[in-house]
Amino acid sequence: MRKDYRGKTAYVQGNTVRKLQTAEAYPNRERKLEQSEQERQLRKEQQRRIHRANKINFIYTAAVTTVVAVIFAICYQYLNLQTAVKNNAAQVAELEAKLNTLTAENDELEVEINAGIDYDAIYETAVNELGMVYPERSQVIRYEAGESEYVKQYQDIPGSK
Repeated sequence: MRKDYRGKTAYVQGNTVRKLQTAEAYPNRERKLEQSEQERQLRKEQQRRIHRANKINFIYTAAVTTVVAVIFAICYQYLNLQTAVKNNAAQVAELEAKLNTLTAENDELEVEINAGIDYDAIYETAVNELGMVYPERSQVIRYEAGESEYVKQYQDIPGSK
């Protein structure tokens, strides 16, 4: 604040400075009505924004929840398939081991059976007791079987009688 002392100016500082008191303006009813109407419109607009934001947040939350659920379901199915594949691989390995064991046993039995056959005794019995002889060249008929390893005869060979 400034004080004037006969042409000299003095400044007063600190808490001794006088505060200017200004009178408040008289309330104007029209102005209050306009302000309250503006405030209502602002509140309505703010509520609309909040409602819109909440709606968007709900849609976003629902979409994220759906995506997470789908990913969880896919992972669950993947793990089930992995378990099934591992179980099947274990079964295949077990069956292959069984097959190898059975094949080895079959080969051993075949060798044992073939070892037990006395071809000389069969030949002696066929020739001496049954009177069998080797066929002559004119009696042998050649037959090509193609890809098969054995021949099934359903009727007599033509020209053999």
